Amino acid sequence: MRARLLAMLRRRDKGRGTAAPDGFEAWVHAELAEELPDDDLGEDLADFLEHYERGSRPGVDADEDEEFVETVRAALDRIERRQRSTAERW
Repeated sequence: MRARLLAMLRRRDKGRGTAAPDGFEAWVHAELAEELPDDDLGEDLADFLEHYERGSRPGVDADEDEEFVETVRAALDRIERRQRSTAERW
């Protein structure tokens, strides 16, 4: 996953995907990967949250699971806020 995130950080948006031209989305993904190194979240955090089953992570209690979901949701919110603010400028 780290190699994929580094590749996302290095590339510039060429009209593909939803990454911001400055690599903000890749940067948020890289931060998330550092914070949650044992979890493969994929590239689409909204899709991950939509399909995530609470309690499916072994050895994790309900509070830890809630904190995990909130961490991923906060990262997604940052990306979406950035996309909205960028769109509003244009």
